[in-house]
Amino acid sequence: MAEAKVTDGSVLEEIARILNDGALNYNVFLKWFETPLPQAQTSTIAIENALGAAVKIGGIEEVQRALVWSLIENDLLYPGDDGAGPSELAIKSEKLATLLHLLKEQVNALAHKATKVESFWLSNGHPTYPVFWDFAFLFMTDTDATVLIGSSSD
Repeated sequence: MAEAKVTDGSVLEEIARILNDGALNYNVFLKWFETPLPQAQTSTIAIENALGAAVKIGGIEEVQRALVWSLIENDLLYPGDDGAGPSELAIKSEKLATLLHLLKEQVNALAHKATKVESFWLSNGHPTYPVFWDFAFLFMTDTDATVLIGSSSD
């Protein structure tokens, strides 16, 4: 099994920090993982290499590259409800808007470079238990795979 590494996630970390700051019963988790693909491998193997063999994949489906960002953005801008969610100041902050623009560029570059983009969900072994929203995407090229996973919990 190839060694996976957590990719520089400074933009992701800062987005999570902003969304978590002042939140009510709401915690955001965002991470990138990269893994080499030394030979033709299945999506399942690539995901397990990135996240660990303990994860159980509930389903995988190919997704149009043009849709990836809108799916991610929709979750990240989740407004919450009366009992849980990010603060209104966080959602409307200029800093968050700037970081989301940077993340959009990174995601679109990954999607453009990928030979295949898939969304997937985990039936077991999720790094954090999703409550309000979650997403997981696999970007595969001929030589490597990148997993972008995010969720919010209480």
